[in-house]
Amino acid sequence: MPLGLRLALLYLMLLTVGLAAFSTVVYVIASNRIYDGVDNTLVAWADAVVATFEPLETPLAEQDIADKRPQLDDLTSTGAIFQIRDTDGRVLYASFGQFTGTLAPPADTGVAKETFVTTEIGEQRLRVLYDPVAPHGEALGSVEVIESLKGADESLDQIRTVFIFGGMAVLALTSVLAYGLATRALHPVREVSRLARDIQRTVDFSRRLPTPRGGGEMKELISTFNAMIERVERTLLSQRAFLADSSHELRRPLAVLRTNIDVLNDPRLPAEERAACLREMRAEAETMGRLLSDLLLLSRDEAQAIERAPVDYSALCKDAFARRSAQDRRHAFTAEVAENVHVLGDKERLTQMLSNLLDNASHYTPEGGQVGLRLRRLDGIARVEIEDTGIGISAEDLPHVFERFYRGEQARVTHTDGAGLGLAIVKYIAEAHGGVVTVRSELGRGSTFSVDLPTLP
Repeated sequence: MPLGLRLALLYLMLLTVGLAAFSTVVYVIASNRIYDGVDNTLVAWADAVVATFEPLETPLAEQDIADKRPQLDDLTSTGAIFQIRDTDGRVLYASFGQFTGTLAPPADTGVAKETFVTTEIGEQRLRVLYDPVAPHGEALGSVEVIESLKGADESLDQIRTVFIFGGMAVLALTSVLAYGLATRALHPVREVSRLARDIQRTVDFSRRLPTPRGGGEMKELISTFNAMIERVERTLLSQRAFLADSSHELRRPLAVLRTNIDVLNDPRLPAEERAACLREMRAEAETMGRLLSDLLLLSRDEAQAIERAPVDYSALCKDAFARRSAQDRRHAFTAEVAENVHVLGDKERLTQMLSNLLDNASHYTPEGGQVGLRLRRLDGIARVEIEDTGIGISAEDLPHVFERFYRGEQARVTHTDGAGLGLAIVKYIAEAHGGVVTVRSELGRGSTFSVDLPTLP
């Protein structure tokens, strides 16, 4: 069953229950009010009949009726229907000649208590009030006042008819409107489903759904779906670019290896050139191995690539600085490392991150320049800053320096052997440890790379 039809049926069921409850309550209240009005009329007529005989000290007798007949006839002319009995139950006066049949006397006419009774004469329902005439608490007779319930019953029948047929009309109209509204409300869901099927069939992730105006859950659904598709598209484009760039970077060392293999096949090749070819092949193989290792790291999931263990970050920075300064005698190195800074992470990867930053500073700093490392603790953050006095980064290249395989024009001229993965790996390792990496640079005056990682207490 379609979701729109199920929602319409649910709305209809809830409305049916609500209308039934409302109609029942209104009908009961109206019924009580109408029948209470009949009883109040009977009480008023009974009081008027009793008032005719006041003051009364002895039981009602025929002489009392004869004395008060004019007044009783006046009451009859107003439409009051009643009869008067003595203490023995005999009828002394009756005003309802238009009724057929007789009214049974009450079971006990000596009880000074008003009693309402609903009875039938012929096919008419009547409401009867037995009202004792008891001015001093002792019954001296009784008055029976009668009112037909025909008008009250017809009024209730009309009310019931209005509720039944009106309710059916409301339910019929509501069912149509509910189905239409539910279908319209679910239109964005169907559009999402249709687009998802089309994307699955065509693998075209460039398509988007128009965002509806206003707010609400449907706008949130479509916005979230579009964001998800956009992220998938960016991921696919990134993977395609990654594969293309990887293929491009691997093509050069493979070409060198193939060329040298062809050269080595020449039996007339001198020993010196043969040794040079072998050295070049070994260097290219090492370069390709490092490139593949970097590509493997960037392609792995963070949960698989990063281990979690307490690391003495201060010692790690000192070791990385010592190794780089020992290998590079062309630059002046300075270090300022805070003691006892610990982080939670992967020691090997953090070492790689620091080495890449120091290597990057050395490669792009002219001979005689300065490279500095500083580690500080700042409100639960371990901040490493690698500062150099190198060639700097242009404003156009600065937003792209952490992208894979990206190398600015100045970088390609200064350091021709790079693959453009060092800073991408720095960003990957920093973010995998819950940190962030930033860069400040001015062309011709140097750069400062900062990495913030959360510290252990």
